[in-house]
Amino acid sequence: MGKMTEAEAEAVFAEIDADGNGEIRLRELRDYGKAHAGTLDGVKLADFVRQADTDGDRRISLAEFKAFFV
Repeated sequence: MGKMTEAEAEAVFAEIDADGNGEIRLRELRDYGKAHAGTLDGVKLADFVRQADTDGDRRISLAEFKAFFV
């Protein structure tokens, strides 16, 4: 999987963050996954959540998202 630029990561994050609250919740990931064949730039969503959610709150912040993809 290739890395994203900060701008690309912010755009994808905003697309997934359907309610615009600044965090990606599991429901939003599930909805995004259904629309995009269960992957996020080649990464399975379940693997992404396990690796990116560094504080264990079951939400992905923009900082966590960028740390994973940029």
